[in-house]
Amino acid sequence: MEAVILAAGYGSRLGHHTREIPKALLKIGNKPLIYYAVQALEGRGIRDIIVVTGHKGYKLREYLSRFDLNFKFVHNSLYKKTNNIYSLHLAIDYVRKGFYILNSDVLFHPKIFDYLHDNSSENLTLSVDTVKKLGEEEMKVKIVDSSVKKISKQIPPNEANGEYIGIAKVHQNAVDDLSEHITLVMDKKGRRVFYEEAFQSMIDAGLEVSYESTKGLPWIEIDTPSDLMAARYIIYPSIQQS
Repeated sequence: MEAVILAAGYGSRLGHHTREIPKALLKIGNKPLIYYAVQALEGRGIRDIIVVTGHKGYKLREYLSRFDLNFKFVHNSLYKKTNNIYSLHLAIDYVRKGFYILNSDVLFHPKIFDYLHDNSSENLTLSVDTVKKLGEEEMKVKIVDSSVKKISKQIPPNEANGEYIGIAKVHQNAVDDLSEHITLVMDKKGRRVFYEEAFQSMIDAGLEVSYESTKGLPWIEIDTPSDLMAARYIIYPSIQQS
C-alpha cells in the first residue's frame, strides 16, 4: 500500500496562523500536524507517500526531507482555484497500487488508522465517526446494510449515520474506478468540488463503498482558529492519554 496526503489548501479560515506556512505544519504538541499522519503511516509499514502541495509547498518538502521515507511531491499550482478533487486527480496518476487518502488537516488517534488498515474490504473504505453529534458543516454519510450509500454535507444531520473524517483506504481493486469517477465528476462539475463527490459517483454507479468506524476515538479536522485551539488543548491531550 501507498499513501496520498492532500496538503495543497490555503487554509484561509485560519487567518494569520497559515499565512506563512501550509496548514499541515501547524504546531500541535510541539510537532507539525503532518508529523502525526506520517508517524501513523510509518508505524504500519507505509513507506511510499505522495504529498500534494500548494500553499508554501516548499516548506513542507523541506520539513519532510528529514524522514527516511519515499516521498513523491506533486505540486498543485492551481490550489487557489481548485478544490481537493483536483489535488487527488494529480496524485492518482502516480499511484501504482492500493493506497490511503489522508487529508493533511486531520489530527487523529493512531488506532483510527490501525482499524482502517486492518479492514479486509476489497473496495473503497472510509473512516467514519459514528459517535459524534452532527451539524450542517460535516461531511456526513448515510449507511445501509454496512455500506455507505450517500456522502455529502447536504445530508440532514438527523438522517446521517456518521461523519467521514478525511481518511480512506482505496483497495487496488478500486483504484481505476476512483480515477474514472474523479474525471467524470470534474468533467461534469468542474475542479472546485470536494473529492467525496467522486465517492458518491462510484456509489451511484453501483460500486460498493465500505466504512470502518473510528470507535469513538478522538480526532479533529482543523479549519478555524477554534478548531486549532481544540486540537491543541482538547484532542491532542486526549490522544496522549488514551
